[in-house]
Amino acid sequence: MPPSPQQIREWESYLSFLSDHELEDTFDPEPTNRLLAENKSRFAGGPANSAQASTLATVTPLPIATRVNALRPENLKNFNLDQAVTLATALASQAPTIEALYTAIDGFADAPMRYEGGKGVIRGRSATQGEVLIIGEVPDADEDEALEAFTGKPGRLVDAALKALGLTERATLLPGLFWRPAGSRPATDEDVALTAPFMTRLIELSAPKTVILLGGTAIRVTLGTSDSVQKLRGKPQDIALPNGTKVPAYATFPAAFLLTQPLAKKAFWADFLAATASL
Repeated sequence: MPPSPQQIREWESYLSFLSDHELEDTFDPEPTNRLLAENKSRFAGGPANSAQASTLATVTPLPIATRVNALRPENLKNFNLDQAVTLATALASQAPTIEALYTAIDGFADAPMRYEGGKGVIRGRSATQGEVLIIGEVPDADEDEALEAFTGKPGRLVDAALKALGLTERATLLPGLFWRPAGSRPATDEDVALTAPFMTRLIELSAPKTVILLGGTAIRVTLGTSDSVQKLRGKPQDIALPNGTKVPAYATFPAAFLLTQPLAKKAFWADFLAATASL
């Protein structure tokens, strides 16, 4: 059965997107059998949210966040999360500078994910202290290798968006977690709870004018909610800081999602425009 005109348009859009951003492997050297489970996309198919249909066209919605809390290692069964969160909160609040905060993160021994094989603390990157703070997803292998956020293909997409907006020198990019969990597995509730105090303090010390949350992990860590990107898109949220101030935050898709769903570029760009309109 020949492909439909809609399928042809989607293929052309995807290949054009890869070429525009100078990404490798625009074409695979060998055919890929997509019937095999290991070759299937990690993003499940499904109808687009009706509230966002006009914006997202035929973009496949992000999957519901996978929960891995049941997969607790034996040595964590007696782990006292409340005690660890209390210690993390105290360490974070005592850090007077961003550099001191990273030192506190590096010295925090009660984060189970730091023992899952990651190379070290993954820091944010920026040219200066940014007016725009961008927080990403669970760190991937490229970020773990460089110990810096947004260093792979998703990072190049974000850099392209910032360059187009003229904000390259005014943005700071942070990982969703400060350690890479084994295999970049989804963040557990423990990961989020132990990251949140440090992330909140980092936002407080950075004093951005706006925050852009790329994906579910960033949303959970900063807003304390498991609401989906689709539900939060287009509506500014407030990140309440310990010093009493509130910073507007805008949720959008993770940059890595655009690599498999190029039709989401329009929504991603619209969210960046909304988040930075007041700058």
